[in-house]
Amino acid sequence: MGTGKNRVTRADVAREAGVSESTVSRALNDSPLISDAIKRKVRHVSESLGYIPSRQAALLARNRTYRIGLVVPTYKSFTPFSRSYFPRLLDGVLQKSEERGYSVTIILDAVGETPKDLSLPVLSREVDGLLFSVTPMEDPRFDDLRARDVPFVLVNNSIPGIHCIDCDVEPGMKEAVLHARNLGHRAIAYIAGDLEFWDGRNRLETFRQLTDEHGIGSRILEGNFSMTSGREAAEELLESAEPPTMVMCASDRTALGVLSYCRQADVEVPQDISVIGFDDLGPARDSSPGLTTVHHPVTRMGGVAADVLIDLMEGRQPDELVQVESSFVLRNSTGPPVNRAARRNRTKQKEGV
Repeated sequence: MGTGKNRVTRADVAREAGVSESTVSRALNDSPLISDAIKRKVRHVSESLGYIPSRQAALLARNRTYRIGLVVPTYKSFTPFSRSYFPRLLDGVLQKSEERGYSVTIILDAVGETPKDLSLPVLSREVDGLLFSVTPMEDPRFDDLRARDVPFVLVNNSIPGIHCIDCDVEPGMKEAVLHARNLGHRAIAYIAGDLEFWDGRNRLETFRQLTDEHGIGSRILEGNFSMTSGREAAEELLESAEPPTMVMCASDRTALGVLSYCRQADVEVPQDISVIGFDDLGPARDSSPGLTTVHHPVTRMGGVAADVLIDLMEGRQPDELVQVESSFVLRNSTGPPVNRAARRNRTKQKEGV
């Protein structure tokens, strides 16, 4: 095989096979314009000379890159892959893309700065389409992408006219609410997520629907999926005249904030208060106590999203909305409602009264 200055070129193959360079390209790309006999001859000469065609040139000839652009938001306060959600989603995207012959390019999209023109990576042939990992309900770039016929898919969103992969939150949340009712809880506080995002709104509305349906009282507090909002809401709840016996949260991070405040305030979980999260990412398994939570099938959703996007890029028409079911994971952060008298006695014993 030639190397360096002696590397075999397409011109060498064309000369040896007695055809033009364009015929070499078409034959090696299995063009229907070239006869099977010529294809066999060109391939035989290529192999005998050790010719390695440029993959990039072949892809450009087909007007394809076979790359997906995964759009990941970046924040000033933390790097995206320090959060468990993004690696889990990437796992699913990578596995399905590899299975279908595609690679993945990460496109960073800075939050709070001038929005990038995300049509450019597709129109300049850097990638064939875009998969958005996190998006608010309203982003003016969606209309621009549609106007330019850019294939794109949103994960954890649900917008008419756009291909979306959404989590069906009801199965997992219903099990969580029934678990609470069966334990004896009759009033549950809920710390909401950021309502600029579909999953924040959807989880809140599903909680309201389920508690109404099963005759359970509820109290809603604002949140934004963060640990800080969990700590602040827990302080408000536990300092109130009638603290709840259970808190459900729109995310595991919020629930971990509740657990953090409870440790600080010497409130025992689940003896004094039960806590349920949403996501079932790594920290939920590693927390103390282990966090009872709703399983958000992030990795599977990443695979489904890649599948739908590749179908779009290859000219098929997949369903506009695909939902992947949630489920319920029972761990150690939930128990029967607190006995107020028993809690007072424990508090007195700790204080040495």
